Amino acid sequence: MRAIAKFALRSPALASISAAAYAVFALFFAPFMIVSGAIVGLSTLRFGAGPGWRVLGVATGVAGIAYLLLSQEFRALLILIAAWVPVLIVGQVLRTTEHQGSALAVGASFAALYASVVRLAVPDVNGHWLARLQALGDAVREQGGTFFELEEISMVAGLIHEATIVVVCLYWMCAVLLARWWQAELFNPGGFGVEFRQLVIPRLVSPLAAIIAVFALIQLAGDGLHGLPRDLLVVLVVLFAFQGLALLHHRVHQIGMARGWLVGFYILLMFMPHRIGLILGFIGIADTFIDARRLRKRKPPTQ
Repeated sequence: MRAIAKFALRSPALASISAAAYAVFALFFAPFMIVSGAIVGLSTLRFGAGPGWRVLGVATGVAGIAYLLLSQEFRALLILIAAWVPVLIVGQVLRTTEHQGSALAVGASFAALYASVVRLAVPDVNGHWLARLQALGDAVREQGGTFFELEEISMVAGLIHEATIVVVCLYWMCAVLLARWWQAELFNPGGFGVEFRQLVIPRLVSPLAAIIAVFALIQLAGDGLHGLPRDLLVVLVVLFAFQGLALLHHRVHQIGMARGWLVGFYILLMFMPHRIGLILGFIGIADTFIDARRLRKRKPPTQ
């Protein structure tokens, strides 16, 4: 992975080509889009917003042409801009503040903006996905295949929007964190781990989270339908899950546990992301008030 970063940092032109190439690869394997975004983020972290915008502009042009040739979709340019611009802005915030928690909070604000725009553009989000899945099911059955029953389709349709929010949120955050890790590996070995273990979400987010939680509970007690407050609550859980994860890394490093424990935890997270992620989110929220890392640094009172 470091070889990708070294190649991209040789010149802005190579960074643009690399970002565009991995964006095209993402058409065939979606996780490559994180690598593409991380290259834009690394250029911003290393050289600043000006060079970052130039890299983004050239990469958008190159990848946009490739997208149009492969998919004939003019919306491809909008997708690329929506994918890379938030990464650049979050990367610039991290470059300026050197505070991962603040940068991730800005990334979460973009995810909240995405959820809000979708709700405004498609008032009945669940109905939209239900119609899409039913059309897909009809096409599959016409070909002699089998598909979900109507009840199962309805249940899946109700989860797709929230799953999309999680994916979008994780993309912007992970792209910037990968860029920061590359930067540390090339210029400050070990620095990323030190910085990540101290990750704390700004306290300003806490009252906003409380307000959103209240509105989500009111909505749940009323019609029980999914809405914008619930979408924003999903974004907050993802955001604070990173603080919970940082606290876990801090604790493992503090007591000198083997890295195998973290590997096992990440495997468990991959198989049960909805449960483990929720637990991490609650841990992160609790740590905002308790500040467990600073609490453990305090010496016990002398007798």
